[in-house]
Amino acid sequence: MNSWSFGEAQRQVEYKAKWNGIPVIHLTKGETRGTTKDCAKCGERLQVAQRDDVSHGRQLWCPRCGRWVDRDVNAVMNQSRRGRLRFDRSLPNDEAKGEAGEAMKGNPTTPVILRVDASKMTRRVIPTSYQNL
Repeated sequence: MNSWSFGEAQRQVEYKAKWNGIPVIHLTKGETRGTTKDCAKCGERLQVAQRDDVSHGRQLWCPRCGRWVDRDVNAVMNQSRRGRLRFDRSLPNDEAKGEAGEAMKGNPTTPVILRVDASKMTRRVIPTSYQNL
């Protein structure tokens, strides 16, 4: 993936998500600001390791939790949480709460559509040498 442009990586994520029926939520720059520096567990501002501490080069220290966190993993966890919060706000109230009232009201349920990747299917062909036996 290192040789891909950002647009190709985004296109692949959107394609795979659409294939699996997963919504993709695009966050604005304001929503992604501070995702590396804020602890995903408690929200405290993380601290950078000392210059002479080579063992924690890409990790940040949370003084409240007392743990070292990889900065990329921390950023992804924060972005995931912010995306879920924004997605939950976009749902109607019944769906956001997870209530099962829709099925009881007599509304039709959405059918489940199973998808098959046709490129991974193989057709078994019996060789002609075995057909005459």
